[in-house]
Amino acid sequence: MKTCWQILEIESTTQIDIIRQAYLARLPLCHPETDPQGFKALRQAYEEALRLAVNPVEEADDEEKDAAAEHEILRAFRTLLDSESDRFQPSAWQKFIQQLNTWNMEDVDQLRWPLCAIAIEARYLSLNCASLLAERLNWHSFNDSEGMDEEEREAFLEAIQAGDCFDFLSLLEYPVALQNQTVEYYFALERCCRYHPDYVTAFLAMDGPWFIPDDAKLHRKLLRWYSSVQTGMAELIPVAQQWQTEEPESEDARYYQCAQRLYCGEGESLLADLYAYWESYPSTQADNLLLQWSKRHCPDYFALLVMVIEARSMVDAQGKPLKYVPGESARTRLLWAEILHSGKLSPLGQSFIESLFFKRKAWAWWKSRVGSETEEDSPLLDLYRVAEQVVLEAFPKQEMLARLNTRLEGGDAHPLEAIITRMLLTKVKLEPEDENVDEPTPENHEEKNDEDEKPQSITSIIKISLTVLVIGYALGKIAMVFS
Repeated sequence: MKTCWQILEIESTTQIDIIRQAYLARLPLCHPETDPQGFKALRQAYEEALRLAVNPVEEADDEEKDAAAEHEILRAFRTLLDSESDRFQPSAWQKFIQQLNTWNMEDVDQLRWPLCAIAIEARYLSLNCASLLAERLNWHSFNDSEGMDEEEREAFLEAIQAGDCFDFLSLLEYPVALQNQTVEYYFALERCCRYHPDYVTAFLAMDGPWFIPDDAKLHRKLLRWYSSVQTGMAELIPVAQQWQTEEPESEDARYYQCAQRLYCGEGESLLADLYAYWESYPSTQADNLLLQWSKRHCPDYFALLVMVIEARSMVDAQGKPLKYVPGESARTRLLWAEILHSGKLSPLGQSFIESLFFKRKAWAWWKSRVGSETEEDSPLLDLYRVAEQVVLEAFPKQEMLARLNTRLEGGDAHPLEAIITRMLLTKVKLEPEDENVDEPTPENHEEKNDEDEKPQSITSIIKISLTVLVIGYALGKIAMVFS
């Protein structure tokens, strides 16, 4: 049962003004017409607080009397919660339940909610053990909680259903202070991840040592929590590797291993495993890992890799590929914009992406590319040239494709280059007349545009003038008829 101070939501005091202000603040929430029981409890708490403020010695006497009059079972329950050796032991809780069963049904019914209130107030409580008592007393089935805060009770019962975030028995060999600190830390971390995900990164970044119990359930939760905020912890890599050893076909195990290795800064040595995971388990999270690796270690491949991922996702319900024009989706263009403004691209990579955003004009990239006439051919340059033509739905030179295909078949291509080359080879269709097509000339293109625009603009002016004259003539005739 709540004390008068808890109902008024203030600390014990002898100042009547503070008591009155607390009563007036709570009064609108407990109107006698809408909540008669709440109003009655508030009024009784107010009168009790005034009485104790006048005679504080009486409050101490009442507390002593309450302690002396407390039911034997309630005292036994407090003793169990305070026991350093029994508080996390299911067998000790079962023994307490057996003691509770020796009382008659009326006594048990009266003890149901006082026991729940004590459990709620306990700071270091095993929810797995508390679920045993909750099942015995049917806390989930009854709604008559006798003055308990309903929201607080529902939140507590929900936490019981979720259970402990790890096995508290794994802590028994350690000092009590370390047990308490560990239970409190992981309870707060789990609540933060569940109810306040925006603050998880800040929570994990807090300085200070903390203990990791030897519990596989907790280790996998840590993998999920750290990976969800793209944070690496070297101690979790062996956990993921052990998980994959135990469950070789587990997609989650492979994902968390690749994720933690990536977030811990691993470079080229990770790429083979990451590519194998990406190939075996197509998913958004696999795509994101591959893109993040490219952004960190090979940013010039990033824009092309986005095209690969977009192409792979363009399938119908039966898994058949759909017509695909690279760069059309909003997500792709957003990713291109992010890498463009990241400052990680080479001038060549910047020019490639800028050309794709420049109204898709065929000559834009050739006009802006650095060293377009003198730069030596390279695999990356060939990839950019072919990809640019694919985006424009044009046909690239056969020589460029031949060089890329030779590197691919000879095993000389970088893993990301190989992924991109395979996609490009499936998207282009060469025609004989396209083999010797030169790069479009910007000047000729502009002159042609200017020449085409002039007659079009004159024709448009003549059409508009004739339309205005016809409409004016018709309106004049109508006006003459009605006049």
